Amino acid sequence: MPPEERTTTAPPPPPASGRRARWRGAEHTRASCTTVVANTLCTLLLVLLLVAGVVLFVVWLSLRPHRPRFAVVSFTVVSPPATGGGGHQKAAFNVSDRNPNRHIGIHYDATRAAVLYGGDDVGAAAVLVATGPAFADGWYQPNKTTTFIAGVLDVVGPRPAADAAWPALAAGLRAGRQPQRLRLTPAIRLRLTPGIGAVGLQSGRRRMHVDCHIVVDSGGNLLPESVGAACERYFS
Repeated sequence: MPPEERTTTAPPPPPASGRRARWRGAEHTRASCTTVVANTLCTLLLVLLLVAGVVLFVVWLSLRPHRPRFAVVSFTVVSPPATGGGGHQKAAFNVSDRNPNRHIGIHYDATRAAVLYGGDDVGAAAVLVATGPAFADGWYQPNKTTTFIAGVLDVVGPRPAADAAWPALAAGLRAGRQPQRLRLTPAIRLRLTPGIGAVGLQSGRRRMHVDCHIVVDSGGNLLPESVGAACERYFS
């Protein structure tokens, strides 16, 4: 009796829908991992940018330069002695100069000063009353310090017979209240002070205008209301 023939059949292949589902699952897992990594990197980058921005802002607040502050201390007109063969009147002034910067020193070039009368109205020209050196040599002002700038100027006008401004100026002097303007025009450079990692770094030279509005009495002495008055300052 011949042996029976046995036949085996292979299991049917999984349906195509099952393979696609597993493929989609793997792709979703890879996409999820990529998204997590990207989100983590973006978060770290944003945190670093935020920290760097805060640090730069704090450094900018501590290093940004502030203009020096000037105030009137004294002013007087000194007449020549009655004996001694003539001479000219002198105008002596003293102005305080405060450097408010914490990490910045200021270099001043030699400059002159002037006393002006009038010129406050639009189109009106100021009349030169006195002129001379405010400080003959350049100097350096350290950070967070106050310096006193004193000078003696030559009184040059106005002249009674030649200047149209003389009647108004003389009337103010007779009344005991004469407004004038003390002007300083130094050229300054800013320099970072030691201790912050940028020793020797300094700015370019800039021209600064300092206008101190003063009121003097009939003798040319500063009235109490002008003592300690803050001066205007601006760059050109």
